[in-house]
Amino acid sequence: MSLRESIIQILSDKKAKRDGLHVKHIARHVHNNKNSLFTDEPILEFEKLMLRINRILLYDINKKQKGMFVRVVNPKTGKYRKGFYKLNNQKKKYQRTKSISNT
Repeated sequence: MSLRESIIQILSDKKAKRDGLHVKHIARHVHNNKNSLFTDEPILEFEKLMLRINRILLYDINKKQKGMFVRVVNPKTGKYRKGFYKLNNQKKKYQRTKSISNT
């Protein structure tokens, strides 16, 4: 499973969909999933993995066409929370309405 698929799976959790997760927490989940006792893959360092995950998320957010991830807004201040990401719900709604209108 690729890193992007792992991130999507982690952020698909019910609470993470609503509130989002910090990059550290996402990296910790991916690190635990990838590094088990019985894998033949080399063990990834946590700091390098966290940087790769952060790059994937930032690249996806900064694309011209909106991607799968969005930054989380703090409801009190109205500004983005540093390092927090969640899945983009608007993309799914658009795909559903588009598929319904085609039938």
